[in-house]
Amino acid sequence: MAHIFVEPFPDTPISLELAKSPLYQLVDKTLDINTRAQTVYDRARAVSRAYAFTPEDIVYLRPKFWALHTDLIAPKDGAAMTLITIQYNLAAGTLAPHAFKRPELRPLLQQIMDFDVSAQYLLSEVGHGLDSPHLETTATLQSDGSFVLNTPTPAAAKWMPPTGPYGDMPRIALVMARLMVSGEDRGIRPFIVALGNGKEMCKGVSAKVMPTRAGANPVDHAITYFDHVHLPKEAMLGSVEKPHDLRQNFLDVIWRVGVGSLALSNLTIAALRACVYVAGKYSIRRTVTGTDGKPLPIIAFRTQQLPILHTLAQTYVLDAYGKDAAQRFVGPDLDPRVRHGLAATLKAVMVQHCQSDLYSLAERCGAQGLFEHNQIIQTQLEMRGVAIAEGDVLALCIRLASELLIGRYEMPEPADANSLLARHEAGLFEEARTVVMSLGAGHRSESFNRLILPLCQPLIEAIGHRMAYDAAVKAKVPQDLIDMYVANALKHDASWYIENAGLTRRKIAEIEDKAASALLPQLDALLDATGAAPYCHAPIVSDETWKAFVDSLPHYGGNAVVTTIPGTEQSVLGASAPAKL
Repeated sequence: MAHIFVEPFPDTPISLELAKSPLYQLVDKTLDINTRAQTVYDRARAVSRAYAFTPEDIVYLRPKFWALHTDLIAPKDGAAMTLITIQYNLAAGTLAPHAFKRPELRPLLQQIMDFDVSAQYLLSEVGHGLDSPHLETTATLQSDGSFVLNTPTPAAAKWMPPTGPYGDMPRIALVMARLMVSGEDRGIRPFIVALGNGKEMCKGVSAKVMPTRAGANPVDHAITYFDHVHLPKEAMLGSVEKPHDLRQNFLDVIWRVGVGSLALSNLTIAALRACVYVAGKYSIRRTVTGTDGKPLPIIAFRTQQLPILHTLAQTYVLDAYGKDAAQRFVGPDLDPRVRHGLAATLKAVMVQHCQSDLYSLAERCGAQGLFEHNQIIQTQLEMRGVAIAEGDVLALCIRLASELLIGRYEMPEPADANSLLARHEAGLFEEARTVVMSLGAGHRSESFNRLILPLCQPLIEAIGHRMAYDAAVKAKVPQDLIDMYVANALKHDASWYIENAGLTRRKIAEIEDKAASALLPQLDALLDATGAAPYCHAPIVSDETWKAFVDSLPHYGGNAVVTTIPGTEQSVLGASAPAKL
């Protein structure tokens, strides 16, 4: 049996001390929603100030920027991370390149960097989610060079960003609006707009705050409206001239969305590390009665081991994949379309693994997996938001696969074309291309819709599995962890491997069993190496934390008398020893 040399994940998170602070202790859910929302803002500000970003960190995507998105503080409060990534990636990332050239914008940029204001990014609209190039919000140029920002229809209201009067600080936004000049549409531009002072909205700006998301800490996600808001000429970022290519102009304006797609996907790594630690430690301490009458840890059962071992393998492989993708992404000579493809592929794989793993981990914790305080199910619900933010996974896969199939560009080639995962990728491409060639119609036809669109996400996931494998090999991830990752990928599309790679169901099971048997002796070391312990507030990880949790719960007693069966009485025998609570 191979012995794994387990190394901790590199780079001590900047947030380590903050995670232990009173600010990041469990929030009392009986508090009113405004108080809880304020805690979210306080946490976001504290994490941001701990990182002390510079504009250059954000614009040039320096290592500190990527480190934020793999920091284990993120799963402790996904709502705070939502505010942080909007603040820096979207708002500061959009404003900074203009501020480098326009001195009058630098004070505002510094306020954003210091988190002295809450900065939002308003792109999507109620009637135009994925269809955002056709957004309806208008900014009309006036004769004096100023603009009037307006929401012309209910469908044009901005959708989702937190814009309510919360956070106890001024709030501004980069609002994407259609520039109108003398009745002519000149494309989308970002506009700097003041939303409120943290207690009330600015005149002409209104927000209808949505109910809280299931399982998430409260953030004031809202539907936002503008009623003929007068903006100074300095509010617009960019030129009033009409671009030669409106579509390319739109993509250039929202370039930080692509960065966000890649960056947010890396939150998966921290989420998996935290949740596998909870499930793993719980499985080691939780016992059932064995056949010999003695306590038996539930981790002794293969069905308990497999979800935990698969997730551990994925944390290592995906960490390597995330770093490799980020390194490729910032390459100055990379085709922008391939840059988009890298982000979409990484996101598809990260989300696929995360949703599958967190569901399995929560399920293996039984009833304990249903409670938010044990972290797993809350993290799963938070990560569902990541699957949608900065581009819905399915939509990204459809766009990318369609462009690859019609030959507009290509993704990076496999490092080893003979690996099982590379052969799978090539096989799915061949299958899809054969179908495309048989259609005799364009990629917007009904037949393409029926026969190709369902193939797109599996195809992009196959590319991602192969790229993750290549990155893990390149990073010298221990072979047993890589083998466990491959076993999971084989199970994901077992029929293809049985039909085309000479494998059988039994062989795939044997590959998984061999990898699991090699990893199991290292389980405790692998769990500790996640680095998640200081960030874990789930009480089920140890007997001590469980006792402290039970002691903290509301405790009710009394002397009520209720007759359940006529003529009988329920009482307490004086000789009985009271149960220890």
